[in-house]
Amino acid sequence: MMNRFSSRLVLFSFIVNLCCCAGYLSAQEVALRSWHEGDVKASLVKFVESVTNPASDDFVKPDDRVAVFDNDGTLWPENPLPFQMFFALDEVKRLAPQHPEWRGDKFLAAALDGDMDVIKADLKAGLIAILSATHGGMTSTEFNKRVADWISQAKHPRFEKRYADLGYQPMLEVLDYLRANGFKTYIVSGGGADFMRAWAEEVYGIPPQQVIGSQAAVEFQVKNGVAEIIKKPQLDFVDDKEGKPLGIHRQIGKRPIIAFGNSDGDKQMLEWSTLGHTPGLGVIIHHTDAEREYAYDRHPTSSGKLDIALDEAAGNDWVLVDMAKDWKTVFADSKEGDAVTLDAIIGPTWTLTAINGKKVAKEATASLTLGSGGKVAGNTSVNRFSGKVEIANDKISFGPLATTRRAGPPALMAQEAMFLKAMSEVVAMKLAANGTLALVNDKGVVILEFAANRGESR
Repeated sequence: MMNRFSSRLVLFSFIVNLCCCAGYLSAQEVALRSWHEGDVKASLVKFVESVTNPASDDFVKPDDRVAVFDNDGTLWPENPLPFQMFFALDEVKRLAPQHPEWRGDKFLAAALDGDMDVIKADLKAGLIAILSATHGGMTSTEFNKRVADWISQAKHPRFEKRYADLGYQPMLEVLDYLRANGFKTYIVSGGGADFMRAWAEEVYGIPPQQVIGSQAAVEFQVKNGVAEIIKKPQLDFVDDKEGKPLGIHRQIGKRPIIAFGNSDGDKQMLEWSTLGHTPGLGVIIHHTDAEREYAYDRHPTSSGKLDIALDEAAGNDWVLVDMAKDWKTVFADSKEGDAVTLDAIIGPTWTLTAINGKKVAKEATASLTLGSGGKVAGNTSVNRFSGKVEIANDKISFGPLATTRRAGPPALMAQEAMFLKAMSEVVAMKLAANGTLALVNDKGVVILEFAANRGESR
C-alpha cells in the first residue's frame, strides 16, 4: 500500500508534468497539409528537422533561426500587376480631381485612362511615378489608414476576392510550420515597407518590425503639438536584387538560414542565405499553374521575371517549387456552411473572440490549437489545457481535457469556467469565409467563436 508521502510525491510529479506539458503541440503536429508529398516537401521538412535537432551537426539555436520571404509572387500573386500598384491606381483616381497637372505625366495619364500597356512597358518607372504622386505628402498615420481601408475592401480583378484573402495557402502553412519550429519570419520585398506593414500581421502573422521593403524618403515634423512622420515623393532605398541582402544586414543583423523567393530580384537574397554557408536553404516558387493562378518565368507580362535564378537553381541546390505539381491548393477557399475537416483548421492558433455571443474580456488570451492525430491544446487565459478532439465532417467534440490549476483574477476565472463548460457542450463547427471558426452546441447555437491568429509565434 502506498504511504502518504509516496502518494503526495506521485501527485506532485503529476502536477509538475501537467504544468510543464499541458497546452503544447509538437512542431511536427503542425502539418503542411496543402503540399503534395514529394521531394520538395521532403527537402523542406528534412532541413527544418536537421536545424532544430540538438543532436544534428546542423543544429541552429532558436535565436539564429531566421527565415526571409519575398512577398509579391512568393506569398501572394503579383499579376496582372503588383498589388501595391492596384492600390496606387485607385489612389490616382481618388486624388485626381485635386491634381489636374497629372495629365501632363504619361504614366499618371495612363493610370487615369486605364492604359496598362503604357505602364507595363516600363513598370519600374511607372511604379515610381505613380507611387511618388500618390504616397508623398501624407503622414505615416494617414497612409497606414488609407492602405488598411483599401485592403479590407478592394478585390482582385481576376479572383474577385479581397487582396487580404489571397495569401498562398501552402506558404501560410510554411510560415506557421517554421514559427512552430522556433524560426523568426521576415518579409524582404521590393514593395513599399509602409504599404506592407499596414496589413502583414493580419495576413501573414508577421509584425511591422519584421517587414523589410523599399523606403520612401521621410521627415519628422511637429505641427500644433503633434509629432508626425511625413512621407516624401522620393525613393530613399530600393529593396530589390542587391538591395535585399543590404536590407537584411541593416535591419536583422543576422544571415538568414532559409530564404524564399520567386524571381531574379530574389537571387541575391538566396545567395546571401546559402552560398558558402551551412546550413542554408534556398527555395524558389515557380509559377507553373495558369489554371489556378498564373504561369510565367522568363517572359512575364508584369513583374516576377525568373530567368538567371532559374538556370542557377540546380547548381546552387536551391529547391524549385512547381506550383502546379507541388501545391494541392493555391488559395484557401472555405465557405460558410461547408463541411469542415480537421485538415481545414489544423495548424494556426485559434484565438477566442466570443462566448455565447458576447465578446471576451480585453485582457483575455484564451485560445486553442488543433494538431494532427486528434490532439488539441491551448489556454483559458489563466491555465493551459490539452486533450483529444474528435472530428467527422462538421461534427466535433472535445475531451477529456487536462488543465493546469493556477488561480487568476476573478473575471478571468469566471470566463475560464464558461469557456470550459462551452467546450464540453460543442458538437459541431462552421468555418466562415472570413476565417472565423464557430463552435456549435446540440441546439445549433454558436457558443464559441475564434479567429485564426497566425502571429502568435513569430
